[in-house]
Amino acid sequence: MEKDYQDRSSPMLSVCKRIRKTVTGDEEGRGDLCLPLDIMVEILKKLPAKSLVRFRSVSKQWSTIIGSRRDFIESIVVRHPPPKLPIFIFHHCVPEAFFTVSPVFSPTTTDNVVTIPRSSDSSSFHYQYSRGLICCSSSESHQVTIYNPTTRQVFSLPEIQAPTRSGLSSCFFGYDPITNQYKVLSIIPNCDEQKQTYHVFTLGCQQSWRKVKGIDDDTYPNDYSVCIDGTIYYSAYRNSGETLLLSFDIRSERFDRILVPEALSEAMLITFIDHQSLVNHLGKLGCICRNHSDTSIWIMDDPEKQEWSRTILCLPNYPLDLFGGDVDTFTGATPAGEIYATQCKYYFDKSLYVYYYDMNQNSFRRVHIEGGIRDKTNKRRCCVEVFAIHDHVENTMWL
Repeated sequence: MEKDYQDRSSPMLSVCKRIRKTVTGDEEGRGDLCLPLDIMVEILKKLPAKSLVRFRSVSKQWSTIIGSRRDFIESIVVRHPPPKLPIFIFHHCVPEAFFTVSPVFSPTTTDNVVTIPRSSDSSSFHYQYSRGLICCSSSESHQVTIYNPTTRQVFSLPEIQAPTRSGLSSCFFGYDPITNQYKVLSIIPNCDEQKQTYHVFTLGCQQSWRKVKGIDDDTYPNDYSVCIDGTIYYSAYRNSGETLLLSFDIRSERFDRILVPEALSEAMLITFIDHQSLVNHLGKLGCICRNHSDTSIWIMDDPEKQEWSRTILCLPNYPLDLFGGDVDTFTGATPAGEIYATQCKYYFDKSLYVYYYDMNQNSFRRVHIEGGIRDKTNKRRCCVEVFAIHDHVENTMWL
């Protein structure tokens, strides 16, 4: 007589069946009948990300599949489209420097708090997002922290061997889909030798920074950057006052200068430094420039030929100036092509919003961030810096 039953105490249903056999009288044996690896992997792909993070502890094999296997992680990344509503990075400065990642704001949250080294100036912290991972860097201390919101894992990169007398650093973060690598690029000024030092860190492949050959010594990067298809684009300037658009190829680690029309070069030169940004607009490099007369977006339509087109935004009667000093310019683009602006500093003295502009429909809308409620008692004693992420995806990669 043979009796089959499924071990219902196991968190994984249908992956491994426990079979109990009764042969004769007292003779009884038990054995495990495990499914083939490819079937087990396909079943794991159907599970929620939170469950997958817990199931890493089942075995070394599962840990490797869930946290390191490329095809598995890719299936998790692409199985759901980015949510229509963004998630936010909320950077708090008191009582210590920390940030939280959430679709809603809570001034008293204690869950999923990521503590970072304290900096004397909150504006020295810079956040970048790429394919499920967040990079937090400090231009003063040159320290870099990587955070995975899916696994809630925090990874602090080792200290960079910076020059003895160094200026404020610039940090850029991106992912190359060909080599399946995340890299961090840090550019640190050497004040004694009047040049830049370039450092690269590859996640998962090394435990130290590497020095790489940079571009001209007389180029000083701004904090505006975006990563598209394995290339990091960022703006820079020279002492002569010239503004440049540069690129860093993640795979080859090669720097290049992007040719821009004279009109765009002039716009980047005369535009206030806080009134321009680089964005990924429907898979193409976009540069948003705002001055006193208008706001325009330049799109690089052909990366090979570096051909550009310009669109002047027909903004409604309430331009960004009317939002107050907490909204400087459009800071990004959604996967649907809308460009958006976020209240970069939230002082609790007003409601918290994200503003969207649809160039095709010439329509403007705003979305209230849940939890951002006006508090008249704060009186701007402290603020929270807000960064929006509109293309967030789940990623089970283990750092």
